[in-house]
Amino acid sequence: MNTVPPPLPPRQLPLSRLGHLVPPLVNDAALVALVTLTDDMPWAAKAAWDIARIAARDGRRVALVDLCLEHPALHEVVGLSTTEGIVDAFEYGVSLNKAAHEVTGVFIIPAGSDTAHPAEVYGHARWPKLQAGFRSEGALLILLLPLAGLAQLSATPDGVFALAPEGLAPSFALPRDVPLLGVVRDRWLPSNPRLSPPAMPVPIAEQPRRGLRVAVGALVVAGLAVGGWALLARARESAAVPRPPAATVPPAPATSTPSTNLHHPPPPPVRLDTLGWTVQLAAYASLDKALAHADRLAADAGVPALVTPVPQGGKGPRWYRVLAGSYATRAAAGTARASLWRRGLAAEGVGDLVLAPYSYHAPAGASLEQLRRRGLPAMRWSNGVILLGAFVGPDQAAYTQAALKRAGVRANLLPRMGTP
Repeated sequence: MNTVPPPLPPRQLPLSRLGHLVPPLVNDAALVALVTLTDDMPWAAKAAWDIARIAARDGRRVALVDLCLEHPALHEVVGLSTTEGIVDAFEYGVSLNKAAHEVTGVFIIPAGSDTAHPAEVYGHARWPKLQAGFRSEGALLILLLPLAGLAQLSATPDGVFALAPEGLAPSFALPRDVPLLGVVRDRWLPSNPRLSPPAMPVPIAEQPRRGLRVAVGALVVAGLAVGGWALLARARESAAVPRPPAATVPPAPATSTPSTNLHHPPPPPVRLDTLGWTVQLAAYASLDKALAHADRLAADAGVPALVTPVPQGGKGPRWYRVLAGSYATRAAAGTARASLWRRGLAAEGVGDLVLAPYSYHAPAGASLEQLRRRGLPAMRWSNGVILLGAFVGPDQAAYTQAALKRAGVRANLLPRMGTP
């Protein structure tokens, strides 16, 4: 008599072993659900954050969405202030460019505003489109959600992780027919304690959380589009970045002053302001496409633009950011962005204000065409100088510096300056 063997128990995934056990389980997945089976939401959010970073460790594009709409905690765990999120995108039409934040290599979409209709968010028609887009790009979409959210989700996940710090009861079953990839728990608790393996650290380098306490994150805009649907990870705004000191023209040497100047003192020296603020409009996987967009802004609209390479995962540039204009203050950059919207040069809601005051200045006599042929993101600025990229500081400019060195081009990293 043939008997059906009992199902195997779910794989146990203690936090100390996630770095070894998770990657082979998500390599072929496009959408993975992390189901919270605990009241300790910060613990669940931290476990989800660890899984997402592990999945993105080798340069894979990963997005983590907080769908714990009644008790969201992910934004606090990753160091984001309260901000717009997935609810605002689905219910109020906010661009995902405003909702997504790149933090240590992972695109984070927080829960955002409160909602009276969580089931409509779970059942939204966009989830299958997003899943198809991530699959076509070889990327991974991770959804952190409660068990009820999994039952109502309009897309069918490729797999599910149960986040249960104390493990699961033998009678546990998912509310739909999807693979249970494993149970993420605090520690390894096998039935026979003598078989307990030694704890091993998760191979993730802890990095400082990026909130308003950090200068400015140099972020990526990732496009994963199917049928007109795109995921845009925004460039975060922060006024916490120290503004480079403004250069001043030294006063002329003191000379004898005629008596008439006692009532008419000489004018103060001209103060040069850094033009550190800019508007990030888009990003492309191709340098040629990014340069073409920037050239159109300069030629057709009279808006000088820059292109910044953004390396990902230590494997060279994946994206090239297109930055429009250069302004002394954030308010001026915001006014310029509104002008771009009115003129139809950018869709309303698109464009993030970024403080990135430094650019590489190409040497005098350098040819724009020659620099571009060498794979450098060279743009002719409004004063005729050729600039390459816009950066928060030398650390962010390191990749471009290496590219300049390989091309044999000597360029100086300087703040963009101008007179008011």
